[in-house]
Amino acid sequence: MRNLRYYGIGIVILAAGRSIRLGTPKQLLMYKGDTLLNNAIKTACEINEDSTVVVLAAGRQAKLLEKDINVRTQYNFQYKDGIASSIRCGVKYLKYDRRPIQYIMLMTCDQPHVDAAHLSALIAKQEETGAKIVASLYEGRKGIPALFHRKLFPELLSLTGDTGAKHIIEKYDADTAVVPFPLGAIDIDTEEAYQALITATPGK
Repeated sequence: MRNLRYYGIGIVILAAGRSIRLGTPKQLLMYKGDTLLNNAIKTACEINEDSTVVVLAAGRQAKLLEKDINVRTQYNFQYKDGIASSIRCGVKYLKYDRRPIQYIMLMTCDQPHVDAAHLSALIAKQEETGAKIVASLYEGRKGIPALFHRKLFPELLSLTGDTGAKHIIEKYDADTAVVPFPLGAIDIDTEEAYQALITATPGK
């Protein structure tokens, strides 16, 4: 359902990671009664379901994941090249969306503490400051979830490798506003990280 307040904001959920360090698809790990991927989708849909897209790695993993996804998907055939290829895939799709997209928010499914309240805070910070970029701040660094103005879409589409949008945030540091989000430092890349998450959340 479209949240009219956030009309014009597209959301790209980057979910094409191969989970090499974990050894099993992190997207399917259970947390709070659902998978990490579905939790991320539900969070994004509270902001703007109509303009949310999930980027999956093309191939067998996509078939495994897509059966439970209730939003639009795009398949990244270059996923082995790194996260930048998934950003390009999602941004290109939303850039030509039937709805006018002014900002794109990038998020992943392996930051389990991201919720709609934080995404709303990023949007509110943009409305307050007019910044081209609004990033989450954790462990002294700026990162995703982050919001990017359409003037930066060409630079998002030119990203390469496995560094994501970090270089763009650094390049436009003076035009970047931040929202503190200490829990953003928690991401699930290893079995140890997942077990620590479960241990810290009894019954989940």
